[in-house]
Amino acid sequence: MTQNYLETDVLVIGGGGAGFRAAIGAAEKGAKVTLLSKGPLARCGASPMAGADFTLDGASMSKIDGLQGDPSDSMEKVFNDIVTQGSYLNNQKIVQQYVERAPQCLRELLDWGVKVKLSDERMIFTSGLDILDALLRKARSLGVTFREDIAMLDLVLEDGAVAGGLALDVRSGEFIRFKAKAVVMASGGWHKAFWPNTGMRDLSGDGMAMAMRAGAKMGNMEFITFCCNVFYDPPIWRGSLAPYVMSLIVGGKLTNSEDEEFLNKYDPFVIQTGTFTEWNKSVLSHASMQEIRAGKAGPHGGIFYSRGDVPWENIEMVASIIFPKWKYKAIDLSTWAKKLQDGEPVEVGPAVEYFEGGICVNEKFETTIPGLFAAGECTLGAFGSNRIFSAITEMLVHGVDAGENAAEFAKSSAAAAASDAAYATLEEAASVPLTKSQGANPAKVRRRLQEAAHAWLGPIRSGEEMDKLLGLIQEIKENDLPNLALTSNARAYNKEWVDALELPNLVLLLETSVRSALARTESRGVHFREDHPETDNDNWLQESVATLNGGSVDVGHRPITQTAMAPPGGKHPYFDFVKQMMESRSDTGGKH
Repeated sequence: MTQNYLETDVLVIGGGGAGFRAAIGAAEKGAKVTLLSKGPLARCGASPMAGADFTLDGASMSKIDGLQGDPSDSMEKVFNDIVTQGSYLNNQKIVQQYVERAPQCLRELLDWGVKVKLSDERMIFTSGLDILDALLRKARSLGVTFREDIAMLDLVLEDGAVAGGLALDVRSGEFIRFKAKAVVMASGGWHKAFWPNTGMRDLSGDGMAMAMRAGAKMGNMEFITFCCNVFYDPPIWRGSLAPYVMSLIVGGKLTNSEDEEFLNKYDPFVIQTGTFTEWNKSVLSHASMQEIRAGKAGPHGGIFYSRGDVPWENIEMVASIIFPKWKYKAIDLSTWAKKLQDGEPVEVGPAVEYFEGGICVNEKFETTIPGLFAAGECTLGAFGSNRIFSAITEMLVHGVDAGENAAEFAKSSAAAAASDAAYATLEEAASVPLTKSQGANPAKVRRRLQEAAHAWLGPIRSGEEMDKLLGLIQEIKENDLPNLALTSNARAYNKEWVDALELPNLVLLLETSVRSALARTESRGVHFREDHPETDNDNWLQESVATLNGGSVDVGHRPITQTAMAPPGGKHPYFDFVKQMMESRSDTGGKH
C-alpha cells in the first residue's frame, strides 16, 4: 500500500499560517518546498478560526499607509509589555524577533491583499480566512507543492538528523514516504485533548508528539491559555468564541447560578484591565472557574453572560462589523441576538484556546534535532507564562525565519538517506488498529480523557487533581492504547483510524503537561495552583524542559533567556503579582 518516495528540499508540516509563511520563506530562498496539510488546503488548523488580530508597535504601524497606529508607541514598549505580561518567563531573544519582524510581516499581508476591518493603537483586525487566502496565493506563485488531506505520522531520522517522515493519505488510506533535507514543523496546538475547546477538530498535537518521539525537547508545557466567555450551550455553539469577542469589545455582565455578579469580589483595577484587554483570558477564566468549583455553575458547567447595562444599539453596531447578519464562523447566531436584545443570559465558560509551551527552539527556530525547525503555536514561543499579544503575528514572524533558515540548512545538506526499514516499521505500527475489531473505541477513550483534562488541568489546578489525571493517563496508556479497535478496516477516509492514530499523541502531550505542572510548585501566568498560590520569583524563574526517555516523560528545568530586562525577585500572592504586571504595561492604548 506504499507509494513511491516523494523527495523535497524543505518539507513543511502544517497547513496554517505558520506553515504557509515558512513555505514562502523557504521558496524565496530557492528551495524546493512541499507543504503538507492535514485537512483541506488553507481551511484547517487554528488559522481559519482566528478573529484575527495582528499586533505590532504603534509607531511602525503609523508608518504604513492607511493605518493609524500610535506614533508614541515603540518596539521597546511592546517588548516590555510582552515580557512583563508573560511574568518574565519569556525567551527574550524570541520576543525581540517577534517585535522586529512584525512590521515587515504586516506590510506583506497588506501587499498580498489582506483587508483591514478594524484597528486600534497597535493592532489591525482582519479574518483568518483572508490571511490564509493571501498566503496561499503567494506560496502558489512561488511554486510551492501542496498536498492536502495528508496526515504526517512520524519523523524518520538518519544518524541523528531528520531525513523525512511517514504520512497517511487520508483520502486513499495509502502511506507516503517523504524524504527531505530539512523539515519545518508548523502543526499548531493540541486543543483536541480537552472538551470543550475552541480549536478545529484536526488540532491533535501530532507534530509536537512526533518531534518529542524523535528526541526534541518540550518547554513550558504547563502553561495553557483558557479563553473566557466561550459558549457552553446550546451544543451546536459549544466552543464558539462569539461571546468572548463581544464581551471584549463592549463588556457586559457575568453572573453565577445564584445570579451573583461575582467579579465584584476582586480588585477593581484588575477586573477593569482584565475585562477590556487580552488579560481577560487569564483573569476572567480564573474568576469563572472559582464560581464553577464553588458549586455555582449552570446546568452545562458554566457561568452566564448577558449584555447587562450595555445599550442594545452598541451591541447591534459591533455585531454589524464582527458578526455580519449575525453569522460567525458559519454559525447562525440570530437566536442569541434575540436573547441579547431581551437581556437574557447565555451559558458560557473557559475553554482551551492557546498553548504557550511547545517544541524548544532557538532564535533561528532550530530544534535540538539537526534539520528540524519549528514555527508557530507548536513551539515554545515568545509569550512566557501568559499570552497578551497576537498569535497571528507569532505564526507569521516565526514562519518567515523558520522557512528561510530551513532552506539555508537544506542547501548545505546531503540528500536524505533514511532506510526502507525505518519507514516499514512505522507503517506496521500505524496499521495495527486496522487489524482489530474488538477492543477500546478511540473516540470514547478520547472523550474520557478530554473531560478529565478540562476538569483537572484547567485554569485552576491542584496537585491532588493532577495526580488523578496522571492516573487516568497511565490507565489509558496501559489498557486502552494497545487495544484500540475499529468498526471498519477500510483504509480510505477511515475517521476511526485517524482517531486511533491521533490518540497516543494527545496522551503523550497531556502527560507532559501534567508532569510539568506538577513539578512547578508555584502559580504564574495561566498556571494557577490552589496548593501553591504564590508567584515565586526566587525559585521559579526557570523554564520547564521535558524529554521522552524510553517511554517515560522526564521533566527538568533551565534558566530563562534574558537579554534586556531583568526580572524582580521575591514571592508574591498570585493576584498581587498579576496587578504589578498589569501596572507595568506601557502607556499605549488598545486591547494588547
